Amino acid sequence: MPCDRTTEEVTLEHKSNVARLDDTDIHDWYRFVFAYSDRVITELADEFSITQNDLILDPFNGTGTTTVTAKKLGIDSIGTDVSPASVLAGQCKTDWNVDVDVFRERADELLATVKPVFDEISSEGNQILDAFGEDAVQRDVDLSKYDLSEPEKTPKDWLPEEVMHKMLVLRHEVEQLPDDDATELIRLAMIAILPEDVANIGFGPEPYKVSGPDDRDVHAIFSNKLDKIERDLRRVQDTVDDGEFVPADTEVLLADARTLGKTLRDESELFNEYGGIDYVITSPPYPAEHDYTRAQRLELVWMGILEDNQDLQKIKKQNLRSNTKNIYVDDDDGERTNIRENDRIDAIVSEMEQILKEEDITHGFGQYYPRVVEEYFGGMQRHFEELFELMNEGGKGAYVVADQASYWQVEIATGEILGELAQERVGFEVEGIKHWRSLHATTGKGEQLPEEILVFRKPESGG
Repeated sequence: MPCDRTTEEVTLEHKSNVARLDDTDIHDWYRFVFAYSDRVITELADEFSITQNDLILDPFNGTGTTTVTAKKLGIDSIGTDVSPASVLAGQCKTDWNVDVDVFRERADELLATVKPVFDEISSEGNQILDAFGEDAVQRDVDLSKYDLSEPEKTPKDWLPEEVMHKMLVLRHEVEQLPDDDATELIRLAMIAILPEDVANIGFGPEPYKVSGPDDRDVHAIFSNKLDKIERDLRRVQDTVDDGEFVPADTEVLLADARTLGKTLRDESELFNEYGGIDYVITSPPYPAEHDYTRAQRLELVWMGILEDNQDLQKIKKQNLRSNTKNIYVDDDDGERTNIRENDRIDAIVSEMEQILKEEDITHGFGQYYPRVVEEYFGGMQRHFEELFELMNEGGKGAYVVADQASYWQVEIATGEILGELAQERVGFEVEGIKHWRSLHATTGKGEQLPEEILVFRKPESGG
């Protein structure tokens, strides 16, 4: 808790009034395919007796489940992530002071601007009339001012040509808007509809092309998303204005979880006000073939963040090494932490190295499986070391993690191994690992693997 606030225990007196807000309010403005339920946060807030004098951190904030829920509960929070798309989502979802009338007016002007252009694209050059009859007027739409060439890093065939052209027009027009919080909401709506509604992709768990229509009503889809954001914002602002509850303060920052301390000390007003973190509730990446940058590829492209391979590599290198698509020659998290001195990690890596030798695997992503395990757990140890210095004594961490068998069906007890690293190497005290739910394994054999919550605390001096 902050040094200049009362130390008297405060219950979550506003919690019962949060029911006025639907479960989907704000959360589904944009959801990441790997996001977890807000129920995790509400249940842990009860279990840990978190109060409105505490500060929560989510160092793998994703699209903001933890920070949005904490704000609803009246608990100050900080979220960090390495993905600019996730940071945008987290910031927009926790900024409840946007002038909704300005947002609505700007959204309507944008929709009116792109409507005739979208119609022209869908018409494929055929004559379009504004109305039927003698007074019908042919629209005069000039497409030459738009660059409709496919962005370099757009995955092949994810966007049909007509849809891609409409989204490029939309991006162009959004870029002309004033740079403020109302436009940021519009930008979020634009990137949110890409994977959710307009692209021909599915997730299983990696994104892949699916059959779909050659064209979509992007105007209606975008309009519906804007309407949803407006309704939610008005509802939450009315609830606050009625005095039903006081939303907490929230910060969402771009940061690598392995070097978290510098970002919080340099950029976080909340961290410096409180002087330390009281609770961490998060779900880090798992050692599996989930390429998080590919899952958000379209969003990053349309934000203008990802234009070439150099941009992609920069983003990937800030991620924990949890998959073979972001392993690099100079990675050294495993080496610098001597991670194979942990018997369980060494046994897993040794088993994988034996498979490589027996199967004579020298090409393909399989050759990197042992390296992923080393770099993943080495990176997580570095993260725990950072966290230990940032947390207040007695502070607790709750990490939603899942066991894995993605690599040649070699079992990886993620939660148990992370618990060993946190306790034996860093100094936390593991309080337990509780079952949360079961997940389908990615081995294609229909196995169920447990998703668990690893709970640990930072011991008090002399305790």
